Amino acid sequence: MILINLIFLLTGCKNSDSVEQTVALYDTEEFKTFLDSFSRDSAFQIGHIAFPLEGMPAPKDSTYILDPDFRWTPQTWVLHKPYDDYNGTFSRSYIDLAGGIVIERVSDNSGLYTMERRFAKLSVGWNLIYYREMGKY
Repeated sequence: MILINLIFLLTGCKNSDSVEQTVALYDTEEFKTFLDSFSRDSAFQIGHIAFPLEGMPAPKDSTYILDPDFRWTPQTWVLHKPYDDYNGTFSRSYIDLAGGIVIERVSDNSGLYTMERRFAKLSVGWNLIYYREMGKY
């Protein structure tokens, strides 16, 4: 009995060299290549947005009421450019969610103004599935 337990114990242990490292989706070459193309190629960008796109426009003032049924359309879309931190004024972070979704958040240093994009790996490749415009929320 002791021998059987010892065998299970030894086979259950893993060498630290054999532990597989998981790479965040936003750190994969596939996602980085997609995001670079999305930011630099307008036709690629439009072709990789799930229109009508869920999201929120920036509030215009303190009395602005957000429409829960709002959707971005190709007609209302303003092309996104490559990320620029404006000499450290903005910072960007990523979060991986289950199911192949990456959330990108950009905010100013005060944290008052934020922007969020959500990307999903669909059957047709990576696509933007949500966009909250830079604003004070």
